[in-house]
Amino acid sequence: MASKKAVTPAVKYFLKHLERRSEALEKVISAERNSVQDVPFEAIESFFRRIMTQNIFIHTVGMNGRPESTILSKATFSMNRVVRLYYSTSFDDTETGFIRIQPNKAKQLIIVERMHGIRPKPEILYQSHDECHVIRFMTRWLIRRIDWNKTHLKNLDLYKQFQEQERQEEMERLQAIENQKIEEQMAMAADLLKAKVYGGGGAKR
Repeated sequence: MASKKAVTPAVKYFLKHLERRSEALEKVISAERNSVQDVPFEAIESFFRRIMTQNIFIHTVGMNGRPESTILSKATFSMNRVVRLYYSTSFDDTETGFIRIQPNKAKQLIIVERMHGIRPKPEILYQSHDECHVIRFMTRWLIRRIDWNKTHLKNLDLYKQFQEQERQEEMERLQAIENQKIEEQMAMAADLLKAKVYGGGGAKR
């Protein structure tokens, strides 16, 4: 079998430039890939999945077009990093509306939009890269729509758990203060003892 021809200087020159160009393109692609990360959304999904299990009612517009009170579990849908909160459900599609919360990878933001009517166009209500800020916005949105005739804090299991956790944390805080006082008193007693032992005047004759 005839041996392969050696790579000529001209071909080497071409391949070297090809290699450099390929490496440069790989760096650009890698940089673009690293610059567009998944937007954190787990805290928002967890927040809505937790509160929707409670007996919390909000004012909405029902199928007949009249105001009604809807339990949060029926108004909230969370799936595939998208949360929907319906404030109007109607047989008339022009009156159907919901709040949509979802991460936008391209913008690196979490966007809160209002969707209303047939083939709705998103109306941006709020956007932030911070999950906590979005949760604060939606908390304010929800508080304005709570039906307080049906929603009672004392009946919410989550509120009872919250109270117990607050009580436990307060006990731990007070215990930590007490422990700190005891440590300070013991340190003072140790200092006084050292002063008596090592600074108790001259030797007896």
